Amino acid sequence: MFFATSKGQFEIRELRTIDEMVAAETIQTQVWGLESIPHPKEILIPIQHEGGLLAGAFTIEQEMVGLIFGFPTRDPACQHSQLLATLEAWRGQGIGARLKWFQRDWCLERGVRHVRWTVDPLRAANAELNIRHLGGISSTYFLDYYGAMQGIDAGAPTDRLLVEWHIASKRVESRANSAPRDEGFPDAQPANEVREGRPANPRLGLDSPRILIRLPENFIKLSKSDPDLALAWRMQTRELFVDYFARGFLLSEFTRAGGPAYLLEKRTTYDES
Repeated sequence: MFFATSKGQFEIRELRTIDEMVAAETIQTQVWGLESIPHPKEILIPIQHEGGLLAGAFTIEQEMVGLIFGFPTRDPACQHSQLLATLEAWRGQGIGARLKWFQRDWCLERGVRHVRWTVDPLRAANAELNIRHLGGISSTYFLDYYGAMQGIDAGAPTDRLLVEWHIASKRVESRANSAPRDEGFPDAQPANEVREGRPANPRLGLDSPRILIRLPENFIKLSKSDPDLALAWRMQTRELFVDYFARGFLLSEFTRAGGPAYLLEKRTTYDES
């Protein structure tokens, strides 16, 4: 699979050699920090051999600049997507999205119809890709899923959303062509506010079929510059997600209109198409 960007042409394909497996280790530490522990080639190679997905984005010079890794689950029709990475110098070229659409095609060819993965709910850039562009949804929130971590995840509890990607659905099929326009959701009631960059005024139990949960602009940067504020964001949004998921809401969309925010809808009103 080839595609063009402002930085040149790229190829997305499965990894083929030991050297490429070593490059996959290197990408992980470059993206998540030298303190993080990468998935080593001794794990990647047998997982690929047993039916997992390991694919990279390569420049014309065959430099690997992006990586996607997924493995089978107990359900033959479901894959767990463990990681998606793009080197910082190559971000903004749509490489991450291209890797995910490659994953979709790869899975559909093998009878897999459902892909899921965990994400930090406070990273707006990831939310824009996972929810708005790819069409993922979520109704599961894990508290401190990985425990204490190093690298870019150091400092705050490692809470995660479980993203469900129903790759054969009409919703996802439509977004394979283009993401919906981001016009915001003026009919949704905000469950929290942002005041001078701080989370404020959380509202539990709102009587509305559609609510917004607002996020910080750049959680990774905030975690480094102001860990206490990052923790305040974590704890407030944790409380909101746990409350609204328990009351039958589903995370269905993401917007940047008026600041980054998730849209949550009552399952009874949600339309998958």
